[in-house]
Amino acid sequence: MMKFNVSLVGLAALCGGLFLSACSSVNTFPHLARPGDTVSLMVGGSAQARKENVGAMLTDASGHVFDLQALGRVRSVFNLRADGRALGTHYSPYLESYISWAFGHEPLQTVLVADLPAGAAPGPAKLAITLNGVTDNSAGTGSGPFNVALEIVAGSGSSELFERRTLEGPAPVDFARLETAPHARVDFTAGTAPIGAASLIIDFDEAAVSPNDLNVYVPESTVRGSFVDPGAFGKTQRMVYWRQDGQQLHVDIVAPQGIDPRYLQFHVVHPTGLTGSPAFSILSAQVYGTDGAPIDVVPALTYSP
Repeated sequence: MMKFNVSLVGLAALCGGLFLSACSSVNTFPHLARPGDTVSLMVGGSAQARKENVGAMLTDASGHVFDLQALGRVRSVFNLRADGRALGTHYSPYLESYISWAFGHEPLQTVLVADLPAGAAPGPAKLAITLNGVTDNSAGTGSGPFNVALEIVAGSGSSELFERRTLEGPAPVDFARLETAPHARVDFTAGTAPIGAASLIIDFDEAAVSPNDLNVYVPESTVRGSFVDPGAFGKTQRMVYWRQDGQQLHVDIVAPQGIDPRYLQFHVVHPTGLTGSPAFSILSAQVYGTDGAPIDVVPALTYSP
């Protein structure tokens, strides 16, 4: 079986709009696999997809159906992002650069890695993929189900470790480190007027999460112009500054040219394994237009454990 870096290159080759409009696989990678082998496939572009909510039902050549989730064969679901300098990141058709934001998230590609069951019969097979409860898939396949083809060949395969080199020697990949961390998402899509600045104070339970473990991730858009007129870059620029004082998180945003609220969001991330809820909440929020006057936009906070 292919090593991890080769597998991802192969996945990228399967979809010309990878990471931008995102896509869902037609075939697994590799397309030929033995029972017990590891396969990977693209299941769309979703910020909501998790290992726990992506269903994968394998139907083999004999018609036997295997629930890979119930069998514990779904090893990971995670998102990939393109190089910020990639040609397609900046010079793709408008629809490809915009579509993910229309679904509420930055351009990303959702990947599933699974091990085939040992008892699968050789011959043509299909994987039926369902994104349960997912409403933000930008690939055009919605929540599914949609089918992904593969060919199961005779033999006895093995689970790919995707080993990598470390100072201590070869080590298997830790998929949990690729998966989305628990986070609170803050967005401004309740409004339509361009935002020139914003100042927020976010409260959290410091007994549940260490303030020093909080970090802020801010997706960046390279969308420009419109479907009719490509226009110039720069309208989605913004600067975000944040700090925590041990009890609250202070976030200040500046966008002098004015930024469309669809392209403004940030995520407060924290480690797994908390004993209680971090109880994130917005204590106060002031949002201003490009003229410095307050505008009626109420940021929304959504927590994903």
